Amino acid sequence: MAPGGLRFHDLRHSYATELVSRGVPVNDVQAVMGHEKPSTTLNLYTHRSDGRPQRIRDAFADDPLTSNDE
Repeated sequence: MAPGGLRFHDLRHSYATELVSRGVPVNDVQAVMGHEKPSTTLNLYTHRSDGRPQRIRDAFADDPLTSNDE
């Protein structure tokens, strides 16, 4: 952490991570961040978010091939 508070890079990281976690397509986040490749956006500015396992289960909740068992 920079003396005196957040750095600009910290804000970029948080912004990109929040966009991805809210479901904004990575290609759109890439454009906003000014990256040439979407992989740059994912590798540098996103991280594991809370609740990921549940969101993955929820994405397939209505699929008849998905078991509801834990």
